[in-house]
Amino acid sequence: MQFLKRVIKQNVFLTSLVYIIRNIKLRIIYLFDISTDSGSTHAQLSVSESVDYIEGVFKDYQRVSGIEQFSGRIAEIGPGDSAGVALLFVAHGADQVDLADRFYSRRSNSHNADVYQMLSEKYPVLRQMLTSVDLSDDSALPKIKRFYGEKASGELFFKEHKDYSVVVSRSVLEHVDNPELVLRSIYDALKPGGVLIHKVDLRDHGMFTPYRESTAFLRIPRWVYRLMTWRSGYPNRFLFHDYKRVLQDICPDSTKLLVAAIHGRDEPLSEAVPLDRIPSDIRLSGIHAIEQVRHKFASCFQDVPSDELMVSSFFFICEKPKI
Repeated sequence: MQFLKRVIKQNVFLTSLVYIIRNIKLRIIYLFDISTDSGSTHAQLSVSESVDYIEGVFKDYQRVSGIEQFSGRIAEIGPGDSAGVALLFVAHGADQVDLADRFYSRRSNSHNADVYQMLSEKYPVLRQMLTSVDLSDDSALPKIKRFYGEKASGELFFKEHKDYSVVVSRSVLEHVDNPELVLRSIYDALKPGGVLIHKVDLRDHGMFTPYRESTAFLRIPRWVYRLMTWRSGYPNRFLFHDYKRVLQDICPDSTKLLVAAIHGRDEPLSEAVPLDRIPSDIRLSGIHAIEQVRHKFASCFQDVPSDELMVSSFFFICEKPKI
């Protein structure tokens, strides 16, 4: 089985065909069942590992935004199988956190209960708030609301839910069907002075890797890739330059783009930095990784600068002007 998988993933045509067939099957399944293993981050983690992960995500939001304490209503897109990050927002001042997920990530309620208990022991605000709460039931968590289904997708949720002080996500926007629409929607949903804090993962999420280079999915023509991935949750190939274009349009004076990782390099950068502050040796290696295979890319990527195509992960922060 592993041999067959390797043979298929080393062949661009066969891989494309498999994903087209798989996507047709997914479309049928999702008509009846919105549950998925995608987003089940904590399924294989111990309780302490889950808590470390949750705290790491939250500290990333604090560090890149420069915000230590939060307030008002916050929305998290695609929180997956845990409300742990939402609890930390509450512990740091949020009045309410709305969790919007198009799909229901399968989870262990008992594991989550143990995680929430450990968080409550570390944060006094949570300890007081969660006393006598059934921690195995996310819907029972105070100040946190869960939303699922099509109306909870990034494209639709923010049409009805607005006036957020912060909207966040981590490794979610690369999976939405219409990323430009989502970007404009979440910005519109901010109240004046509100902030977007997001991390985007631009890798192929295992479509070709580790059997091919991490940019192999950029070889597929746009129309074929659409058949492979449309409404499936697979990477949408809306890349760094696309985010840069849209964000500079909707909030030109306050957008920060901080590169966290590049193609051709296994380890992330030691610190997320603006594109022009990546150390020159790392920058050159990333450009080289792109230039080696650029001739194989689909036509829609041929004119994109190599130093933008090389970005495989980044944060963006955007503040809506105060009235």
